Amino acid sequence: MGCSIVAQTLSALNIQSPEVTSKAAPPGDELNDSVKALSEKLSEALLNIRAKEDLVKQHAKVAEEAVSGWERAENEVSVLKKQNDALGQKNSILEERVGHLDGALKECLRQLRQAREEQEEKIYEAVAKKGCEWESKKSELENKLVELHAQLQSATDADNSMLAEIRSKLDAAEKENSILKLKLLSKAEELELRTSERDLSIQAAETASKQHLDSIKRVAKLEAECRRLKALARKGTLANDQRSGTASSFYVESFTDSQSDSAERALVIENDGCKSVDSEPHHPDAWASALATEIGHFKHERTLGRSLIVPSVEIDLMDDFLEMEKIAALPETNSGSDHTARVDDREATLRDELEVMISRTTELEEKLKMMTAEKVNLEFALSECQIQLKSSGDQLKATEVKLVELNKQLALANEARRDAEKEVENTKVKLKNATNLLDEAEVNLLQIQDQLIEANEAKSKVEAALEEANLKKAEAESEIKVMELELETVHSSISRLEKEVEKERNVSREAVAKRDILEAELSRLKSDSQFQRSAIIEEFRINQDKELAVAASKFAECQKTMLLLIAS
Repeated sequence: MGCSIVAQTLSALNIQSPEVTSKAAPPGDELNDSVKALSEKLSEALLNIRAKEDLVKQHAKVAEEAVSGWERAENEVSVLKKQNDALGQKNSILEERVGHLDGALKECLRQLRQAREEQEEKIYEAVAKKGCEWESKKSELENKLVELHAQLQSATDADNSMLAEIRSKLDAAEKENSILKLKLLSKAEELELRTSERDLSIQAAETASKQHLDSIKRVAKLEAECRRLKALARKGTLANDQRSGTASSFYVESFTDSQSDSAERALVIENDGCKSVDSEPHHPDAWASALATEIGHFKHERTLGRSLIVPSVEIDLMDDFLEMEKIAALPETNSGSDHTARVDDREATLRDELEVMISRTTELEEKLKMMTAEKVNLEFALSECQIQLKSSGDQLKATEVKLVELNKQLALANEARRDAEKEVENTKVKLKNATNLLDEAEVNLLQIQDQLIEANEAKSKVEAALEEANLKKAEAESEIKVMELELETVHSSISRLEKEVEKERNVSREAVAKRDILEAELSRLKSDSQFQRSAIIEEFRINQDKELAVAASKFAECQKTMLLLIAS
């Protein structure tokens, strides 16, 4: 602002200079030249003043920058103080933590040392105890093993002897069993042969019984024919009627032993026969009586062998006989002469057939007796075979019982041997368990040693961490010291800058005072310029030179201070 006022005054002087020159023109041209020279010098002085004003502005800017730098330095100092306080707090916290960690580490080391000692004592005690127990168990197991080996040897010897005896007995029993089986097979073959013979004899008896039944049927037919002939022969006489009644009653009695129903039917047929006698012609009864006696004798023989015939067969014979009686009771329409001739022929043939039938029946009865005797013999032989088979079966059962007992003894011996082997295995398992326990104890010892190694490693790590923390603490302290030194340098530079600012302020005050003086002088020069221009210009030149010298010296000092500030 002072510079602008000086410039205004100088411009006023420049404006007023033509008036002065115009008023002073009359004295001479020299005055004009001097005024021009002074105006030029004044313009140069104004230029210098402007340059100085620029320098002053630059100094003001530098001062402002210095003030702002000082403020920034103060802010940085406050920030650094805060950081220093924070670092101090952190350092204290770290020291506390280090103290706590050191105490905890010492406590952990003490506990680890105590636990290790206790664990080592326990391990040593357990190892010693287990070693003693293992030695005692080992000795006991060795003794038991020796005893079991001895028992096993004795049991194997006894088993071998028993097995030899059992094998010999088993061989003898097998031989006896094979002999009995051979005998049984032979008896079975004989029994099969006898059963086949019995079957053949039964078949022969059945065929003989069939032939006997056929003969009985024929005899029944002959009886019916004889009855019819008797009825024809006794037709006209009461004696013949009486004889026919006795014959019919005899026939009825012969069949009452088999079935009661057939007797009633025989009575009915007899009555029919009596009715038919009245219508038939008379015949002589000499041959009829003989035939009746033969038939009665045959009936007597037939009743002796009737017990050997099946009741169903007797019923069939009765039915056939009744049918023959019915046929014989039918009325005949032929003439008497033809009938008698036919009767004679039939009688002859019937006698022949009757004789043949009687002979065959006797032969069949003899064969039947022989077959019954053979049957009895076969049954006796079969009973003997069954008795022998039963005895052989009993012997086989006895041998099987002996074999079962021997197998039981062998099983007991095997069980005893298995028990001994199990005891040996149990002792081996116990020994193995003891060795496993010892191995586990060794493994636990190794684990504890590993844990101790890990604890030592952790301790070394904690110590390394403590050393690192101490190093960091030392580094932080060194950094704090460096920052304190920097703060001291900053404080010194700030104080120096404050001094320089005060100097600059004093210089600016002096410049302002000088400006005021210059303004006063300029005002005085304005008033006295018309009369004392030359003196004023001379004085102004002198003052200008002085001011320029002072300004140059001040400018040099400002440059020095700027260089010092830049260097700092």
